[in-house]
Amino acid sequence: MVDRRLRRLLLEPYWLVLLGALAVGGVLGLWLAREQSDTASPLFGLAWRKDISDTRSALTALFGVQLTVLTLVLSLNAPVIQSAANQYSPRLVPLYLKSAPLRAAIPWFCLSSGYLLVAVRELGFMVDTAERPRPVLSGAFLVVACALLALVACMVRTFRYMRVERVLGLVQELVVSAAERRIRARLHRLPLDPAANLPRSPGALALTAPASGYLAEVDLRRLTRLARQWRVRARIDVLVGDYVDAGDVIGWMVADAGGPVDPRASHALCATLDLTDAREPDCDPALGIRILVDVANRALSSSSNDAYTARQALQQVRSVLRRLGRLPLGDWNVVDADGQVRASVAGMYLRDFLFLSVDGPLQYGMGNSEVLEEVLQIAFAMGRSAHDAEDLAAAHALVTRVLADAAAHGAPERECFHRLLREAKRARQSLELAAASPQ
Repeated sequence: MVDRRLRRLLLEPYWLVLLGALAVGGVLGLWLAREQSDTASPLFGLAWRKDISDTRSALTALFGVQLTVLTLVLSLNAPVIQSAANQYSPRLVPLYLKSAPLRAAIPWFCLSSGYLLVAVRELGFMVDTAERPRPVLSGAFLVVACALLALVACMVRTFRYMRVERVLGLVQELVVSAAERRIRARLHRLPLDPAANLPRSPGALALTAPASGYLAEVDLRRLTRLARQWRVRARIDVLVGDYVDAGDVIGWMVADAGGPVDPRASHALCATLDLTDAREPDCDPALGIRILVDVANRALSSSSNDAYTARQALQQVRSVLRRLGRLPLGDWNVVDADGQVRASVAGMYLRDFLFLSVDGPLQYGMGNSEVLEEVLQIAFAMGRSAHDAEDLAAAHALVTRVLADAAAHGAPERECFHRLLREAKRARQSLELAAASPQ
């Protein structure tokens, strides 16, 4: 577990950018601190003439100003994060931190901080009381100015995150795009058969969770390789995003020949599961849908009563379902050359994501026409992205539920009800065409 976290931290590009900026700033500060002429650094213009003591004092003052400004900016970003958490969903906080505009300005502050600290240290080793040209001071003003300009630009961009459209689009882009990349990478060149089945035999041995936490990912490629190595067939029944306690049964394995299984195989197979303290949005599409549904539910609460914001959230849900419909959903069954399942991992189907998307808004919408119209659009999108007959049946059931909800809460003579009937007719025709078309 610790090795995985360390590897994930080292592979994070942002941390490498910060370390690189700090190193570049340090090298630049070291080089200019040793220069005492105007010709050595023409890019900085005419150098300031100061002695070493005044130069170190000026650099230290610049470093203090930089820290003060950065502290003020961080304190201004905190209300934006708190507002998003209170108004929309607390699950938005980690997503905002991953895409906050301030992240683009932090590397500049790392560069300028490395520059100032190394320059002050290098000047402290020099013994020189004369006033000389100090290109390092001119360079300090330049790098600090660049950092402040980058900060101003990022603060202007931060105000865009106060718009609900930007917040909702952020969820779709970060969560679904990351999930698409992770899923396709995990399943690349694996022999999958969605129609295959791995029956559980009486001699199966339980697989138990090695620790407590949320299931973030299953290394299917490694699970398959280990199953072949230990000559077993394995099944993981826990879904990504589920919470398990240490010792909980998460699946089972059975020997190829039906005989006894080496107990060491259980430990090896369970090591392919990545358990984390919190749900990971970049490999858990259901979490992204839950965030969007949270926004819709809060908008439909009695304190907000903002049906249009709920509709905007459901529009993003519709886009998410369409994108998820292009991915291999459901159980992932890796088969051998003989067509038998070697490793199987439980997964959510498109209809499961559909139920997750509409249950809350239909419950809190209480027959609101805007919400019901958008739910019908979701059913329409579901029909176009359906993988099988069960997905189509779920879309048909959703249309029936919307009409029943509209009849229960709205008068039939209202114009919104007639509009819903037209949309429902259009959705049913689309679903019938999708059912007649070859999958």
